[in-house]
Amino acid sequence: MSLNKIRGNKNVRLFVLLLIIILAALLWYVGEKKDNKYAKTAGLIAGGVAGVATGLEVADTDLDLKKLWESGSIKEAILKRDENGNILNIGVICDAQDKGFYNYNCDDFKTQEEAQAVYEQCGTDVNGLDRDKDGIVCEALPHATQ
Repeated sequence: MSLNKIRGNKNVRLFVLLLIIILAALLWYVGEKKDNKYAKTAGLIAGGVAGVATGLEVADTDLDLKKLWESGSIKEAILKRDENGNILNIGVICDAQDKGFYNYNCDDFKTQEEAQAVYEQCGTDVNGLDRDKDGIVCEALPHATQ
């Protein structure tokens, strides 16, 4: 199984997040027993971040962190995905690309169809998704299952 397939599997991502939460809880527990405020704080922060990430994963949502930082608005930074993991609000990607906030490449997409939709909606290929200039981008990515 390829790394992209593993990375694209929602169950694998949820399992990894669960492991991080467990490790963070253990770190906090050890910090509590040893009276180590740094270990407790690190466990709390890691657990909190992993908990938020788990919530986003379960909700099929991602955040554009650059947009979040600049706008201060979570609502503006949300990247919503469908049940197959494809981005629904592609306009957010186009806006970030136009302003030079993010250099998207084929690894940022789960399927060729998702990359193609972004390419077609954004109307530009500043990031070189279509290297051979045939109008079909990220040809090495797997195709979405119907």
